[in-house]
Amino acid sequence: MKKNNFILWMSSFVITFLTIYLSNLLDKDYPVTGTFGIDGKKISYRFEKVHYGKEDFNVIIRTDVADVSGILFRKNKSDKIWSSSELNISDLSLQGKIKSLKPFQTIQYFVELNYKDKKYLLPDNQKVDLTFYGNIPAAVNVMQFLLLYLGLLLAVRTGLEYFNNSEKSKKFGVLTVIVFLTLTALVNPLYLTYKYGYMNSIVPAINNLFPTSYLLITLLWIVSLIVVFISKKLKVTFLVSAIITMIIFAVMM
Repeated sequence: MKKNNFILWMSSFVITFLTIYLSNLLDKDYPVTGTFGIDGKKISYRFEKVHYGKEDFNVIIRTDVADVSGILFRKNKSDKIWSSSELNISDLSLQGKIKSLKPFQTIQYFVELNYKDKKYLLPDNQKVDLTFYGNIPAAVNVMQFLLLYLGLLLAVRTGLEYFNNSEKSKKFGVLTVIVFLTLTALVNPLYLTYKYGYMNSIVPAINNLFPTSYLLITLLWIVSLIVVFISKKLKVTFLVSAIITMIIFAVMM
């Protein structure tokens, strides 16, 4: 029995990790990264799409090419004219800054590298949208992170209990509901308040504090728990709920 529990927990960790990895790949805010060579030497870049906090945003390009120079171009999405500034060379990197904006404001930016008589537009001849968000306190950030991923892990573990004769499915189901209910009703609204700069600013609409994806997952597990307590025959309920939860997370969150 202990061996079965160990296998199910390990399976839960692997499934949760793979789902989170897939979600990051599908995330529209996933950074644009790349590496290319000039005269046999490497240049690497990472263009972020989001920035948190009031500090200026740093653009850093790693380069092994000593004589390369760069220009940072940026503009508000509504503007037609680009502003530019020279990138500073320091410790085998080109560095520039973009002044921080208010939460939920977006700009476009790209970099032009110059080496001898050639120009290189990064990233890969495209422009990147950078969205600014508010400063989220570390405690709120940690709570958001822990509850979200703990909830996913418990959801998967509860579903996999189906293959262990559902002995502890109700116990795991209760824990899953508690975690998601706390996350959706308390922690995530506070997280979003800081993220979008609502604090001491505006009164947001209810749907801005309670995203559909979080509400769906929480409601799904509350209903599933009720169904399992009412009917002993529907043991597969938690397994189906776990699958739906991971799909919602990967696609909507």
